[in-house]
Amino acid sequence: MTTKPSVSTSALAVALFAAALAAPTIAEEKKFDLGLRGNIGLGNGVPTNDIIGYGLFGHYRFNERWSIGFAVDYSPEFDFERTPDTLGFVTEMAVDAKGTSTGFSTWIERVYGRSGGKNEWFWNAGLGLNSVDMKDISGPLVGGGDFNITTDAGSELMVMAGGGYRRWFGPGWGLEGALSLGRHSADWKVMDRVSGATRTIDDYSVNTIRLGILKRF
Repeated sequence: MTTKPSVSTSALAVALFAAALAAPTIAEEKKFDLGLRGNIGLGNGVPTNDIIGYGLFGHYRFNERWSIGFAVDYSPEFDFERTPDTLGFVTEMAVDAKGTSTGFSTWIERVYGRSGGKNEWFWNAGLGLNSVDMKDISGPLVGGGDFNITTDAGSELMVMAGGGYRRWFGPGWGLEGALSLGRHSADWKVMDRVSGATRTIDDYSVNTIRLGILKRF
């Protein structure tokens, strides 16, 4: 005896088939991604040679070509290179003040080769705000006397542009490598409390290599 499929069984089969067809479309419609990245910033030595840190970053996709990005980056420690030299002081050994920085940034991004594919090249340009906190340093000078230097670095406006490559794997995971060219609009005030000597450090550049991992949502 042959049993005909019930209406409910047929409807379930159709629904499952439709869901299977719709799955790629649903995945492609994911507009957010979020991830973690490591940063290696390279300067020209004034005020710093390198800034190493990490951050949280992500994107919101408007369409297949354009996205807006955002990030919070943190450097737990970097060196203000040869701080006493900035004021013309001579010390027996190089002395670097230690600092931390926290940056908030956003950018517009143009993506090439997305169209549901796994490989993406991109360029971006944006702005950011960086907060820097420097520790005081003190010690002896060659020829006698001492120094006690404080640095008020405050906040900096950042202008950035760069590009990179992104590769997507599996269920929405991606790896990204990028290079960012950054210009910091700064107004560091360096002062020796002993002699009263002062100096101001203004704009400087930091070019940053970034490596990150992302997850689409």
